[in-house]
Amino acid sequence: MYKTRPLPDAATEIIEREFKRAESVTPTVLWWDDGNHLEEIIRRACDDLDVHLKIATETPLELRADPVDDKQVWYVPHAKDPDEFEGNYDWFRDVQNTGGEVEMAIEDLAVRVFKGNTLDAWELKNVTRADNPEKREQVARILKDQLTGGQLPTLEQLETQIVTGGYADSVAFVLENGWGDLDHSDKTIEQMSDLLVAEGVDPVAHEVDPNGIVTTTRRWAVAEWLIHAGVDPDFFPSEYQANTAGLRAIPKLKSVLNNTSSRAHIADRYLDELMWPEVIDDLENPWEVADCLVDAALEHRLWNEWLASYEDGDYQQCLTNAEQRFEALRGTKDHTGYFKGAYGADSPWTQTWEQATQIARLAYRLDTWDDEPTDDVVSLYADAEDGTWQIDNAVLNLVVSGEPEADLSHDHPARDALEELRQQLQSAYLEYLEDLGDLVTETVEAGAPFVDEDHAYQFFAKESNGLESGQTVALFVIDALRLDLARKLAEELREYVALLPSSGPDFTVDESVWIGTLPSETVFGKAALTPGKARLFKISLTEDGDLEPLRNSRPVTPGRRKSLLKGDGWTETRKKDDGWNKKRVAYFKNDLDNIGEKELSELEELLDRRVESLAAFIGDKIEQGEWDQAYVLTDHGFVLLPHEATPEAINRPAEETDSGRRWIAGKNVDEDSPGVLLDSSTRLGYLNANVSILASPLKRFKKRGVGDARFYHGGLLPQEFVLNFISITQE
Repeated sequence: MYKTRPLPDAATEIIEREFKRAESVTPTVLWWDDGNHLEEIIRRACDDLDVHLKIATETPLELRADPVDDKQVWYVPHAKDPDEFEGNYDWFRDVQNTGGEVEMAIEDLAVRVFKGNTLDAWELKNVTRADNPEKREQVARILKDQLTGGQLPTLEQLETQIVTGGYADSVAFVLENGWGDLDHSDKTIEQMSDLLVAEGVDPVAHEVDPNGIVTTTRRWAVAEWLIHAGVDPDFFPSEYQANTAGLRAIPKLKSVLNNTSSRAHIADRYLDELMWPEVIDDLENPWEVADCLVDAALEHRLWNEWLASYEDGDYQQCLTNAEQRFEALRGTKDHTGYFKGAYGADSPWTQTWEQATQIARLAYRLDTWDDEPTDDVVSLYADAEDGTWQIDNAVLNLVVSGEPEADLSHDHPARDALEELRQQLQSAYLEYLEDLGDLVTETVEAGAPFVDEDHAYQFFAKESNGLESGQTVALFVIDALRLDLARKLAEELREYVALLPSSGPDFTVDESVWIGTLPSETVFGKAALTPGKARLFKISLTEDGDLEPLRNSRPVTPGRRKSLLKGDGWTETRKKDDGWNKKRVAYFKNDLDNIGEKELSELEELLDRRVESLAAFIGDKIEQGEWDQAYVLTDHGFVLLPHEATPEAINRPAEETDSGRRWIAGKNVDEDSPGVLLDSSTRLGYLNANVSILASPLKRFKKRGVGDARFYHGGLLPQEFVLNFISITQE
């Protein structure tokens, strides 16, 4: 069916035809429309013909004023015999003899849009006929909207919009809305069935009720997507192998998903219902169609296959498969950050498969971290590509991701499986920490493994070129920033500076591994990060037997540290909006120790948010302050035990004089003391006392007034003393 002209052109043709019968050379159009659907169209037609249009604004009686003798054309749809008046009342009785009368509604005019007076075109009249005023208003709006634009619909598209109330695609309407608000009349059922069959949904030809039409259309669409994904069409009944199935550039249901604003609704409908279990069960390799995002039968089959691979210990294959499914369900991110083509990042199906990738990756790392034994514990832990710091980060991310499977249907295989896997990995993580502690103990006792590393107390000496260049420098000293979180912070800072205005300066973000001062506690770590010559920094026992940090033989208290910074030209601040107008600013943020030690609930989530807020804060200061150079430092890392872990609180030997939660110090500390002995043989340079430090993740010295929380530091696990420092340099 070919389109010929829009509604205004059809109206113009009719008016011209009537004017040919007019005796006057200057005819006038008198117009009244009780539905007010045609005013714009008639105005445009009269403008095109350059004829006068006379309109009644309140009632048709206005048209009696200033009668004319010339021939006139009347548009009077549905204005005669109004329901609100009794009897056969004719508004136009006294004026109709002055011209030709045309009674035509917008529905009648719409038929004239299509070429020829074929039966198909006149069927449009049947589709548009509505006794219900609201339905007629809806039809009129659709006709006006669709037939007055530059690109006109086909007759089939227009019929579909009228039947569905605005959808140009009958299949898309049913797939997204079911039967929606359509009435259940035989006429509507027949119309929808005909429209769907015309679109290739052959199986609905045999359906006689709305529920059957909806169910069959949905099954047809799922079959189409499966066939498009690679399933053999012969697996399906013949009526589901229509010529359109699998041959479209994109399956109809995928097209609906790409354009809907109700992705969660589509996911609930098409991932939570078994559509073709008999077909899915016969697939030799379901991962070949893992990009097909419908049918609970496929979703369950993929999960069962994944769980079987996991039980077999094939973690790399598990990771590959889970990533494929996760990325398919999430979709592709556009320039606005919106995921297109799938269910998005917030869907529980997407998040559950995302956790499957985390589980597989963590399981693989826990299984292989000690495949290549080494006595270089720093490299083992901190290597950017293969270091076991990634295990800590994976455990934290696993906890933060929560229990996404809880929002899935009760028969979903992940509902019963993931909680057990998470618990298994938490136990395996604790075993890893214990083994790592044993390795640290062995390497320290075998020699001096940290001699050739960069130590935090040497920072001001080693970075003197950048710190004393005379340029603006910002120093961010962040409490308890574990290596994995510092690396995440560096990555977020890279993303931040990459988005800075092109008219401003460019920045590079670099990272370097440093060894924190042992014992790895705040009092020693912050003291190390103060100006002064490295060789003049010491940690020694006082006459009272207390372990304390010294610069130039003087204790480094918070006040002394501030004085040292000031003497070196630094302004110290602990406030986000005060003290930043100087050339050399040292910002100290001491928030995490207290948070962790009080065992605040949802600590993992807080750590994750903390990195994001730090990145935003530091990035904002870099942008606003026009700094030439900035550094992000930390005093120590920390250990975060799983919830189920119970650390052992051990007694401090009676003869010792000082202790933290993870160390003891005193004149009589020796190799028989609990922990790993750090003495002159370890050649740390700054440690002028015998200190025994715990490396086991499950041991802590008792300390009055402090409970045994699962967050702690001060010991000899790499998580506590191997640090990542970040430098941000203006190019």
